[in-house]
Amino acid sequence: MKKALLSFLLLLLLATATQAQQKHFYFTTSDSVQLYVRVAGQGKPCLFIHGGPGSWTKYFYALGGDVVEQDMTMIYVDQRGCGRSGSPANNDYSLARMVQDFEELREYMGYDKWILMPHSFGGTIATEYAYTQPTHVTATIYVNSTLNLNNSLESYIVEGARMLNVPASELRKPGTPVGEALGGVVGKLHEKDLMYKMMYPEKKMFEQMNAVMDTTLNWHFGSNVWNYKEYEQDFTVKSAQIKSPVLVFAGKYDYAIGPKHYKSFQFPNATYQVVDTGHCPYQEQPEEFRKHVRRFLAKLN
Repeated sequence: MKKALLSFLLLLLLATATQAQQKHFYFTTSDSVQLYVRVAGQGKPCLFIHGGPGSWTKYFYALGGDVVEQDMTMIYVDQRGCGRSGSPANNDYSLARMVQDFEELREYMGYDKWILMPHSFGGTIATEYAYTQPTHVTATIYVNSTLNLNNSLESYIVEGARMLNVPASELRKPGTPVGEALGGVVGKLHEKDLMYKMMYPEKKMFEQMNAVMDTTLNWHFGSNVWNYKEYEQDFTVKSAQIKSPVLVFAGKYDYAIGPKHYKSFQFPNATYQVVDTGHCPYQEQPEEFRKHVRRFLAKLN
């Protein structure tokens, strides 16, 4: 009886510890937008800034990114107008408002500083945050991120043309807006069942990613972001002013961002890790991804 009671208490303690490390809630911003927040893991706090624009955080932690929860307390936030979060009544998706959302959440959670971990388009928002709030950033881990959206889109068109085995000039006529040309490339890649090659060397990885995406979720930011030209600025200019430590992941086969896009970054205190993956190293090589993150974190102590 005593042994059974001790076993029950041990299980209860373990369950309580797990609940303490994993929770989710809705945080209301100063302009009354409800943001979905999930907290998991242990260690230094790290804010994950998802890509899209307009996606959600689940694609990261559901596809292998959760390996870093063994080393950090991960704070996953679906951005306003994204995923499980609400939309602003006044359609405010400005860059300054995005940064303010994160700042309000940081203060609410009681962190003086945290690490930033942006992925893909999230790199633009993370760079603005680190640039405007340097005293609240311990370090930044850029996971296959763009710091110049137009540069990445231009690269996407060129690489897409290569995948389709046609001249880029055939897909991008003189005077055609980059967005319009991009739409044509995406359509043709879908027709040829080659879309996966822009993100992954293997099609099964692309299928796994699609399986965790939910088209019924909020996509309001993704529909409105193009009204804000500030997201199209060249953030590599601001990267030169970010003094905190930076780790940059780049994939040799990441044609969504551009495999050489990282070479334009100007961070004064950066470590660059080029890996044999496409756009999602946390999914393709999760243990390798964690190894490089851990090595970087060890230098912060």
